[in-house]
Amino acid sequence: MLKSRSRILITLGDPAGVGHEVTAAALLRAGIPELASFILIGNKDVFSRYWPQGKSLPQFLHVEPRLGVVHEPGKPSSHSGFDSLQYLEHAVGMLQKGEADALVTAPVSKELIAEYIPGFKGHTTYLANAFARPNVEMVFVADDLKMVLVTRHIPLKDVASAVTKDKVLAVIRSTHSFLVQRFGLQSPKIAVCGLNPHAGEGGHIGREEVEHIIPALEEAKKSGINVAGPFPADTLFEPRNLKGYDLVVSMYHDQGLPLLKAQYFDRLVNLSVGLPFVRTSPAHGTAFGIAGKGLADPGSMAASICLAAKLI
Repeated sequence: MLKSRSRILITLGDPAGVGHEVTAAALLRAGIPELASFILIGNKDVFSRYWPQGKSLPQFLHVEPRLGVVHEPGKPSSHSGFDSLQYLEHAVGMLQKGEADALVTAPVSKELIAEYIPGFKGHTTYLANAFARPNVEMVFVADDLKMVLVTRHIPLKDVASAVTKDKVLAVIRSTHSFLVQRFGLQSPKIAVCGLNPHAGEGGHIGREEVEHIIPALEEAKKSGINVAGPFPADTLFEPRNLKGYDLVVSMYHDQGLPLLKAQYFDRLVNLSVGLPFVRTSPAHGTAFGIAGKGLADPGSMAASICLAAKLI
């Protein structure tokens, strides 16, 4: 059972997107308010649009909008990007002071925040830098299936050179440790995707498997990690082939994520591994096109909140 003092920060993301909206809907679901003490960081006026009139608001850190701008759903701007960055910076300050146990982040626009932090690649990299943690991995959780990315938000043309033995091994080791420590799995079973079609066919379709992925797996096995592969990604995700595995290691963003999102979109969670606190996020974006229209599905946000509470 969770201790009553467990504290979860929720940054509400771009105020022109669906973050405030799906968070309100998630916190209104039966059972979720009792999971922890929640502190919301965002725009109280935007959040109030989606919260029942007359019902007390959750504990809230209201961040005044830049230049007094009034944010409208579906109308992103440099101002909404700036404000979403302020929410995140407030959360980092509180976490650095030990004022919270976990962080749930609603979606932001990388493009808009990049106007203020050139090259901004998302929450995971930002938090890794803020807490000086060089090996923070992006894991996606859907029911009993988990998938970690070796490379994240980089151009496809740069993926092959980024898939090195050291990187693959570091991802396997850090994620294995997290599964043992946080999820309580005694001997997690890990499946690893190849990079190339048919996992390279012994070097006939690319050499990355032979020169980097297989040596990483062999070294991981020597340290007692239960890992297998590399497997062709086009067949690994067939349910019968995945049976019994606790984690899939995917080489790049669009190798495994389209399959997970197609099947688990309403409950898929983005989990950061390697930070000094629990951090989760819904596995969708700002969805500016449907913001404020009552169409946004709060399922992924609700799952993110529940998983953060479970892992504290």
